[in-house]
Amino acid sequence: MKLRKFLCTVLCLLLFISPVQVFAATFVSDSQIVSSKTPMSPADTELAWSVKLGSSYKDAPSAQVVVGNTLIVMSNKKLLKLNAKTGKTIKSADMVDMPSYSYTPPIYVDGVIYCPLDNAKVQAFDYKTMKSMWVYTDPLGGQSLTPITYSDGFIYTGFWNDEDRKANYVCIKVTDENKKETHEAKKATWTYTSLGGFYWAGCAIAGNNVVFGCDDGTIYANKKSKAVSLNKNTGKLIDTLPIVGDQRSTITYQNGTLYFTTKAGYLYSVKLNANGTFNDSSVKRLSLGGASTSTPLVYNGRLYLGVQGSGFGPGYFKVIDATKLTVIYSAQTKGYPQGKFLLSDAYLKDTGKVNIYITYNCAPGGVTMFKDSAGQTKADMQELYTPSGDKSNYCISSIIADKNGTIFYKNDSGYIFALRNKTEKVSFFKKIINAIASFFKKLFG
Repeated sequence: MKLRKFLCTVLCLLLFISPVQVFAATFVSDSQIVSSKTPMSPADTELAWSVKLGSSYKDAPSAQVVVGNTLIVMSNKKLLKLNAKTGKTIKSADMVDMPSYSYTPPIYVDGVIYCPLDNAKVQAFDYKTMKSMWVYTDPLGGQSLTPITYSDGFIYTGFWNDEDRKANYVCIKVTDENKKETHEAKKATWTYTSLGGFYWAGCAIAGNNVVFGCDDGTIYANKKSKAVSLNKNTGKLIDTLPIVGDQRSTITYQNGTLYFTTKAGYLYSVKLNANGTFNDSSVKRLSLGGASTSTPLVYNGRLYLGVQGSGFGPGYFKVIDATKLTVIYSAQTKGYPQGKFLLSDAYLKDTGKVNIYITYNCAPGGVTMFKDSAGQTKADMQELYTPSGDKSNYCISSIIADKNGTIFYKNDSGYIFALRNKTEKVSFFKKIINAIASFFKKLFG
């Protein structure tokens, strides 16, 4: 009897300690590059769950962010905390407005959720209680389409009114100065105003500088525009880089180099000097053959992005040498890939390949997977998941993954999808068994 109690106690301790010890810190899906064991093939993929939170692109759920074992999503005027394993709502809160077309996700930093909302609003919520903390409303108004970026106690985002109207890029201090007031009116630390505004123009933080792109201020997509570098603390303009076309991707910053795309169909790379100025002699520009709003994903010297084809027809997935800015290979996709891609290097050691997951803006709005490796010159692609029936629709959605490798995304059908590797459950219990075996081996030699 005593031995049985002892073994039960040991097993309970192992369940709580051994399998989950590596995940003690809160996991947040804030990177395009993960090491989670995401699905490897259509045969290994299953729909863990799907939940409908809207009926069209106008009220569809937003792109999401994973926080620990929860999925944070905006839908209509509700902020929802979902169980990432089941899709069931754990807690919800009322927002002061709805997201602008639901393309842009909320972000999570240090216990706080920041929501980009329509009519140029940003609302902060306490993650644990889901209570509102403060609301920022920009005086120039506009849609909140630009991803929010956090750095050193401040958030940065931009707004968009129309092709030829002014809008602001703003820096907001996140401190909750009045904890008794749930809808405290926040003021911007600084604003930067530009004709044409900011549409999907996520910034890059480089030292004391913030860099972002602008629309060209016309009804056309191929006129003269600019990328700007500002002091991130004061908003002082440091330098301007002339570019062509509306700049509508988040800027990627890696090893001193900035990468971004434009609707005029160009990929740019430029080095940033230590003082925040652009290194003009380092500027490279590649014609992509079509518009691109895709955020460049850079891994091991190779750059991945999406390019528009003709209208709402097929698009292209391109692999580019990140140093030379030359195309390595290109593959046609069902539609125009516009969201952020997801790359998993979990299988790199075993297979020599990374897996890249993309969505495309065309029905049925599924997920396509590419496998790529150093030196590869031809596409290796598979349709990982194809929704059907009322789950089929267009899709401008980024893809994220949790610590277990479950993939999350949404399309304009109003559904959120959770795609899981079929071996996930097996591998979890295998970890438990291995931990138990290891314990008794040490205990009894």
